[in-house]
Amino acid sequence: MAVHAIILALSFAIILAGSELFTNGVEWAGHRLHIAEAAVGSILAAVGTALPETFIPAVALLTGRDSAAAHTAVGLGAIIGAPLMLSTVALFVMGIAALAFRKRRGRIALRVIREDARRDLAFFFPVFLCLVIAGTIELGPALRHVLAVALLIVYASYTVVMLRLRRLAGAVVEHGLYFEPIWRGNPLEPRGWAIATQVTVGVLAILVGAIEFVDQIILFSAHAHLNPGVLSLMLSPLATELPEKYNSVVWIRQGKDHLALANITGAMVFQSCIPVALGLAYSPWHLTNPELLAGSIALASVVILYVNLRDSELGTPTLMIGGAAYATFLVGLGYLGVL
Repeated sequence: MAVHAIILALSFAIILAGSELFTNGVEWAGHRLHIAEAAVGSILAAVGTALPETFIPAVALLTGRDSAAAHTAVGLGAIIGAPLMLSTVALFVMGIAALAFRKRRGRIALRVIREDARRDLAFFFPVFLCLVIAGTIELGPALRHVLAVALLIVYASYTVVMLRLRRLAGAVVEHGLYFEPIWRGNPLEPRGWAIATQVTVGVLAILVGAIEFVDQIILFSAHAHLNPGVLSLMLSPLATELPEKYNSVVWIRQGKDHLALANITGAMVFQSCIPVALGLAYSPWHLTNPELLAGSIALASVVILYVNLRDSELGTPTLMIGGAAYATFLVGLGYLGVL
């Protein structure tokens, strides 16, 4: 069992390293393509850091021929757990970062672009609500595939809206391209092929880590006599959402609060569309009580965030509620008898 835990931790490290490379690469790609910072945060960075949460359920759902039930449980747990983690723990971490860097920043409250954040949440809430409700009823294969296609169309529409935004003058990338020094280039003036190489390596690392993660979490749950779906619901997002949390903390330290929040809210939109489309296409989409609890708490947390986005400042009390929301989820799991 100790060996499985070590390999599981190593797979985490591979996933996170790949996500770091990918995110750094796509941020530079956005800079070179003159894409608006809101779109960089909500699409490029959000999609990049959401790759682990996407690959894990994809691998679980597409490679589970020998143990289909366990793989499906892991896949659905990861799909539902990601929005929960983003809407609770990720916001809580942002609140902690705002407090930790208050002297450097000269303020505690986050200064965000209200319209951008509310736009993301307005995409996320109705879509995710419908999908949680759909998990409580019997859906035939044809209807599930129609819904999966509809989700892809919704996300494509969201992407078009974001890419039409204009990039602010003077917007810069704070850190250089990681791969550029390997070829003795200037990391602050990266070449296109170096950006493409780093993005490709990042994707491959995430994929390798995700494949090993799925195998180990099933083996670990069997040895620990735990439900693989519940373990995935708690453990998968906690680890794979680290890139979003890490990026947001860095951006808060740099005073780029709007990018920090856009990274989280943009990832919510992505998680409510692309991974769920996979779940609808390759599973019966029957949500268990722990998954329904997770979805309900995620929706409630998003409503609280939306209501408190009244102006360009987001106070830490609103962000700290995320920690209480996740604690409520853990208490709920105990009540359901799965912890």
